[in-house]
Amino acid sequence: MLRGWRILLVGGSGGIGAAVAQALLAEGVDELITAPSVPQARADRLRTEHVDLSNLASVEALAQRLADVPLNAVINCAGVNGNRRLFEGDWVARVRREMEVNYFGMLNLAAAFGPALAARPGGRFMTLLSFLSHVNLPAMASYCASKAAAHSVLQALRAEWAAAGVTVCGVYPTAVDTSMSKGLTGAKQSPQELAREMVQALVDGKETLYPGEAAGAIRGYLADPLHMQLRMLG
Repeated sequence: MLRGWRILLVGGSGGIGAAVAQALLAEGVDELITAPSVPQARADRLRTEHVDLSNLASVEALAQRLADVPLNAVINCAGVNGNRRLFEGDWVARVRREMEVNYFGMLNLAAAFGPALAARPGGRFMTLLSFLSHVNLPAMASYCASKAAAHSVLQALRAEWAAAGVTVCGVYPTAVDTSMSKGLTGAKQSPQELAREMVQALVDGKETLYPGEAAGAIRGYLADPLHMQLRMLG
């Protein structure tokens, strides 16, 4: 399904990112560029690179190192979540860190790699957001705010790159069974299932993906946003 594709995956060492890396390799991607911690089972198709997504200079340096690679897609799975209420603990440092990675990190990636994607027909830019981009869960309020900001700028990127033919896709899962959601109860989608849906959306050129139970959740939100927000207060 991905034969001939060359893909940069940022955040490939996390629970979801690692599953996405394995799904991309399983679908035959020609070259996957991702974090050094990804298992080396298919080393012939794997190139490891390190980048600090919150540092624009680091992201631009990565773009320079990959200038000779004809990238078909950039996938961003990087994210941090302090899992705290808004003003708990050292809230200033936590909120800044979430914004630096979840919002500015995605913006840095787009700025550095947008020209390369626009230079090739059918370029793809996919970023992992959250259903909480649309509604705030007070137990992780600043995380939700950072994802809402990323969702908003993703809409701007879609408009900016439309003329160049770059497909911009936002992925909005509900709870996924990773360390980030260990404090949440209820049903959780497996990282492997989410990864399969993301790869299919990438191939299909989708602009929005609400995987698993998120499809039903967004319908409920759109029908009555205030009711959904009140539910989150519990």
